Amino acid sequence: MIDFDQLSQEIITYRRDLHQIPELGFYVYKTSAYVKNILSALSCQVDEIVKTGLVAYFDFGQEQTIAFRADMDALPIQEETGAPYTSLHEGCMHACGHDGHMAIMLGFAKLLDSYIKEGRKMTCNALLLFQPAEETIDGALRICGTHLFDHYNIKAIFGLHLWPMLSKGEIASRPGPMMAKSTSVEVEIEGVSAHCGEPEKGRDALEAACKFISDIYMFKSLFVKERCVLKFGKMESGTVRNAISPYSRLDGTMRTFTEETWNTLVNAMKNLGEELEHHYGIKFKLDVSKSHPAVINTEDLYQRAKPLLLNLNYVELRRPVMIAEDFSFFEQQMPGIFFFLGTGSGIPLHSDNYDFDDTVLIEGVKLFDTLIKGAER
Repeated sequence: MIDFDQLSQEIITYRRDLHQIPELGFYVYKTSAYVKNILSALSCQVDEIVKTGLVAYFDFGQEQTIAFRADMDALPIQEETGAPYTSLHEGCMHACGHDGHMAIMLGFAKLLDSYIKEGRKMTCNALLLFQPAEETIDGALRICGTHLFDHYNIKAIFGLHLWPMLSKGEIASRPGPMMAKSTSVEVEIEGVSAHCGEPEKGRDALEAACKFISDIYMFKSLFVKERCVLKFGKMESGTVRNAISPYSRLDGTMRTFTEETWNTLVNAMKNLGEELEHHYGIKFKLDVSKSHPAVINTEDLYQRAKPLLLNLNYVELRRPVMIAEDFSFFEQQMPGIFFFLGTGSGIPLHSDNYDFDDTVLIEGVKLFDTLIKGAER
């Protein structure tokens, strides 16, 4: 029988070790080596996937398998926490809790290892997936392009994310939509430069860009009723103060829960672009090709799991959140549920001072343990 207090201390060590070696995208070489070193000592088959990702397969001799996912990559942020386990990689930190997610999964792996050594009977096998490149969208999509889930006959997948706005140790989820579809919005406007003293000779890309932002925000406010987000956080335009800008670029994000709302906003941007071309004589280009779908938890799987969750510190989310997650790609291929694990810190994700009390991580192991044992019912 495993000692959960001792396991909690091991998990904290994993988290703090991983926190010191943050890496970006698919380039998580040190991270992958650390995780693989721990998994290699356990009763599981360890394989690499999509370059630096890892899968650990715990075989209980059953036909079907349940998958659990943790993300591995960090963010290009200079850490300012001052913690004794602060990042050793300048300009890079685990500001989104992925170090905690991996530590939870490693703790869960230790628990599964103990079950195999005890000869415990389970009604399904377990596949632990360590995924790179969550922050860059590509990681989950690349894994879905492999034959991983068919090879192991995966019947469901579960994942979690540390959530600073929930009370410490609180677990939350909901059936159906949980997290938004995220779309990168890139707008390019090409005009003609001229001296500001002779504006009639130019085609003002800066003025057109400002008009576009104003009009699309107004359109969303007046005509889109579903909860959604469309915001531009970056604008580049012009070269000097007294010349008409010949080029503007806008970078923003769109968050939606239905394809209908997504199409409404995209069509509105295209129509406004055509109006700007006619009015200002500029060229308008819109790119919304980079996106990943909304996290939609499988209704029947959730209803089967919910009675088990009531034995934990569980609450059901009242409404979806606007944050996005590429776990959604997995849910398009198989039934799945995504969870939040509260840290109670109140420190926003992606902050340079993001941190949390890592004693909470053992609650994530208990959640995954509950889910795999629930598969026996």
